[in-house]
Amino acid sequence: MSRIETREHVMMFLFQAYFRKDPVADQIEMFKEDYPEVSNDPVYFTDLVYGVINKRDELDEKIAPFLNKWKLDRIPLADRIVLEIAAYEILNMEDVPVSVSINEAVKLAKKYGTDSSSSYINGVLSSFEKSL
Repeated sequence: MSRIETREHVMMFLFQAYFRKDPVADQIEMFKEDYPEVSNDPVYFTDLVYGVINKRDELDEKIAPFLNKWKLDRIPLADRIVLEIAAYEILNMEDVPVSVSINEAVKLAKKYGTDSSSSYINGVLSSFEKSL
């Protein structure tokens, strides 16, 4: 499984996990039953999942200034998760180029977001990148 596919699975997992109260480790095991291909890149998947979950408040705080008059709680959940994944990669995964994180976030937004999600996410992440 490629990292592109892994990011998509992370996005799907985090979306589901947002509504569930089970321990994350249990949710991961259940998710792997439905999506066994996640086991092809378990380290990257687990790093992203736990990274976003454990640093969600910090990531949201860093993203918030770039939301262009929007508040985080008003952004569609899928868009928020895509932003959090990309922000986590940009800030914590040196082996992933920033341009790749942004490009992959835009792809996920096109697939899972609204008609305007991809351009919005591209703008937010581009501004975020420039601030670093």
